[in-house]
Amino acid sequence: MDEAGYELGNLDATLILQRPKVSPHKEAIKANLSALLGVDTSVLNLKAKTHEKVDSLGENRSIAAHTVVLLMKK
Repeated sequence: MDEAGYELGNLDATLILQRPKVSPHKEAIKANLSALLGVDTSVLNLKAKTHEKVDSLGENRSIAAHTVVLLMKK
């Protein structure tokens, strides 16, 4: 990304899982992503949702992650 002349403008991630609860770990996850990507935490948006016991996600048999990244030309 850096070599191609781009930088991270925004990262929006949604985790879909029943357990574990993400809220208590949200800031630590953002701090780790920030350090890994070399960006400020202000460009990271992390959300967590459940499927309320519907399908394999809601039955705690699987998890999903949806991520959208905005790259900006330097």
